[in-house]
Amino acid sequence: MTTRTAALVIDNFLSEEQWQWIQNNLADFMNTDGFVENIHEPYKTGLGWIVDKLKELGLYQEHWEQTIPSWSFINTLPPGIDRESSGTGYHIDFGGFIYYAHPTWDESWGGNLMFENCDVDKIVPMPNRFVWINPKVPHGIEVVNNTAPHNRITIVGWPEGCVEYSAATMQINTPMGDIV
Repeated sequence: MTTRTAALVIDNFLSEEQWQWIQNNLADFMNTDGFVENIHEPYKTGLGWIVDKLKELGLYQEHWEQTIPSWSFINTLPPGIDRESSGTGYHIDFGGFIYYAHPTWDESWGGNLMFENCDVDKIVPMPNRFVWINPKVPHGIEVVNNTAPHNRITIVGWPEGCVEYSAATMQINTPMGDIV
């Protein structure tokens, strides 16, 4: 069966120094009551480092220069908020990334990134983990449960495009026929 790369995972994405700077600037996002999308710090600096890292890895696509500023945010997802409550629990984008910025995470807290029709069902939102999701891959966010001591915090961007990277920590595949 022929497969297609659905998503890539790269652990320990940013340097320890960059990671620590982000951690020192998350206080306003740790325990919000609702879902938040924000384009202020630590988003601006963190996004700059993510772009630099993508360039360093040879993954950056020049057309993103126009779309990244329009399609990216820092997001906070508190316990109990269901971002996939309508429809099947999955949605489809045109290609983008998720960078997990929260300081700690335990798989039992939920908040996993879920995939439909892939060889991996879910990705645990581990700190300093970067995930690229290729276009037209059904994915969703599991609800963070009430045992989580803080919010699930991400820097996300949907600049559009397909990425392949053989040195990824993990590659998630889907049968060619399952891409919508």
